[in-house]
Amino acid sequence: MKLYLVEIGGMRDGNLFECHEVHTLVAASEEQLIFECQSRFAGAMRAAHLDGWIEMELEDRSSEGRRSGPSFYVAELGRNSARAMREEHDYRFFSAGSLREAVQAARQDAPGWHVDACVNLDDLAWEAGYALRRDLFGEVPQPRSQARYLRFLEPRSDALPRPR
Repeated sequence: MKLYLVEIGGMRDGNLFECHEVHTLVAASEEQLIFECQSRFAGAMRAAHLDGWIEMELEDRSSEGRRSGPSFYVAELGRNSARAMREEHDYRFFSAGSLREAVQAARQDAPGWHVDACVNLDDLAWEAGYALRRDLFGEVPQPRSQARYLRFLEPRSDALPRPR
């Protein structure tokens, strides 16, 4: 199994331009991930689509409970510029002993950026019934990114009468 961070794009009522949301999903494969995204998000926004994802390997939780040591975090970084009306975003991954340490590491690693959010990925994996896979040194391997535009089909409603 894998833990995926997915970026979903589409149009919400009242928006002039496309908006984006980041969600986490657990799936066994990219094919299952795409199916889950289609099922969950196709009707949530007009022109809904998957822009890409980041994947991390999962393993079954240990019968001994949660592992000790640093947790693995993802920080959403933001940066504004006088040359643009929008905020630029980036995502960085850190091992840290606490949320506070992860935020500090994100700030130090990216001068000129601010931290919009910081999420404990070990907690998300645990809540889903898994643990993030670690290497022999106890480190989470670098997550794999995939930028891929996949437009979702609009959900069919068989309850609507067909035109004659």
